[in-house]
Amino acid sequence: MEGLTGQRLGHVSRLAFVAAHDQDTGVVVLHREAPIVLGQPRGVDQGLRHLEDAVARDPSFALAYSVMAYTYTSIGLGVAGSLPATEAFRRAKTAVTRALEIDSGLSEAHSALGYLKYGSEYDWAGAERELKRAIELNPNSGVVYDHYGLMLSGLGRYDEAIAMQRRASEFDPLAHRMDVATTMLRAGRYDEALETINRVVASDPHFALAHATLAWAYLLKGQMDQGISALQQALALSPESTLFLGQLGQAYARAGKTDEARDVLRRLEEMSRQRYVSPYHIAYVYTGLGEYDRAMDWLERAYEERAGAMFGIKGSFLFTPLREHPRFRALLRKMNLD
Repeated sequence: MEGLTGQRLGHVSRLAFVAAHDQDTGVVVLHREAPIVLGQPRGVDQGLRHLEDAVARDPSFALAYSVMAYTYTSIGLGVAGSLPATEAFRRAKTAVTRALEIDSGLSEAHSALGYLKYGSEYDWAGAERELKRAIELNPNSGVVYDHYGLMLSGLGRYDEAIAMQRRASEFDPLAHRMDVATTMLRAGRYDEALETINRVVASDPHFALAHATLAWAYLLKGQMDQGISALQQALALSPESTLFLGQLGQAYARAGKTDEARDVLRRLEEMSRQRYVSPYHIAYVYTGLGEYDRAMDWLERAYEERAGAMFGIKGSFLFTPLREHPRFRALLRKMNLD
């Protein structure tokens, strides 16, 4: 954030702080620079309105455009909001292009572009180039290290990913410790992940995504009741989240609760009549039910729409049963992951 005036920096920091404590919108901050709401479209819209207001007042505010790009990319990946992925990524590209036009030396802009490149384009080399440039420009940004770690995790480079995410945690422990836990789960380090994520939940019991991550630490250890309970808590905190609902459907199916899993599918179908529902989240449930061809139908649709966190499917514990499926292998090849 070097080069910003104190007034600008304070404005963005206040946005994040207000977002984190707005009980009416249920906002949760993913990182300090971006007021993103998990599963609460009203809150996402509110955060984006703040950013739009900021650039309207100051069209040269490159950091605000960078945050906007982060936000839209996260929406496209299904982490927040309900905008269709193709539109979210288009807006992210527009915002990050504007940020770099204003300030080509802004670390956050290069980081946002790297995040977009691997999140929506599966351009691994291009993403790594941007993220390395972001670190060169600002070696003290936890966000950059975290996004680099997410990309490395998507490639299956878990030791490198954990090292990056631990580095991110040194700068902002609450914001990034959860991603360390998720990568540990992907690497099969369940006990370490459980210990890590329990600390996050204890420090922020209203963080819905932390409860969902805790759920998978339990589920992967075979503690099904605790896992389902934690996912129910995540959904209670973000009741509009199809991400958590789809994961709950898979958890029900894994636990043998087939009727409950199919009820989740019905709920997702009903929601899709009113708003965008990511096909990636529907694929969760069909995978849990063992209907692998149906799951692949939805994953292939997600790929075509660039919907959901497709960049992470190679090592995703949610799609472990699909790994040897010929269509899954073909999908990995399309994404330059095989």
